[in-house]
Amino acid sequence: MSDQAPSRERANARLRRRHAERSASGTCTRCGKAPPEPGLKMCRDCGEKRRAADRDRRARAKAEGKQYGGRDPDLCRRADRARDRRQRRAWRDAGLCSNCGRNPSEDGRSVCEPCREARRAIDRRRYAARRAAGACVRCAEPAVDGSSRCARHAALEAERVSPERKRAVDRKRYARRRAQRKCVDCSIPVAGTARCPDCARRSNTRVPAAYHGTPAGPPFYSVIELDTQEDHGTYETEAEVAACLAFAGLRPDQVEIRSNVPLLALTALPQERRP
Repeated sequence: MSDQAPSRERANARLRRRHAERSASGTCTRCGKAPPEPGLKMCRDCGEKRRAADRDRRARAKAEGKQYGGRDPDLCRRADRARDRRQRRAWRDAGLCSNCGRNPSEDGRSVCEPCREARRAIDRRRYAARRAAGACVRCAEPAVDGSSRCARHAALEAERVSPERKRAVDRKRYARRRAQRKCVDCSIPVAGTARCPDCARRSNTRVPAAYHGTPAGPPFYSVIELDTQEDHGTYETEAEVAACLAFAGLRPDQVEIRSNVPLLALTALPQERRP
């Protein structure tokens, strides 16, 4: 094998030089006699012979159960990926979507809006299916304690996503859904409020992640108006919070109440303003 390698390399180099010379001279790269077909590098006769040989090779490989027409799978996969990268790069350079190559990209992105929406729809369906199955939405492994991530991806995401970036994403989603008159949590249509009644009640009764039985300090209740993000103050009891809402003319579903203890009495307040 060591004696054959140099000779094979010399033969391949000779074939590459001949191919380049014939391509530069405008003749068929296989026979070197006839001009090539338009847009191709071989003449009609050589092309027909090559295509017939390829059909026979693929038929034999299919009968033998071989992939990629009997060729080396690793080499074929690498060639496919390289060709795909070249095609996507050419589309990007031309200002087209790197996914479909038909629509122009928008807002400095590399993918057009129809392709992004199609990708989001697929992601939403996969997310819903995995959540319903109690699996990690990233890898389909069992999720931990009813969450949407397995232990591995929960740890990776906690390291990767900074609190500042998460808050920025949350604010952007909040503003977009408010402008669309949708619930900022579940995205169903609402009439003027930030959250639907169910999500507002759930938001006000949600226990902070840091709370595990005994609060670290005295109870506190901060009242934030959802429409204006105005801080209406911090109080020590739920009765004071109820008085604040009555004085400001606000309903519980129009505010976010941040507390270090679970809410009890406020969840029983009516969600609609009484006449």
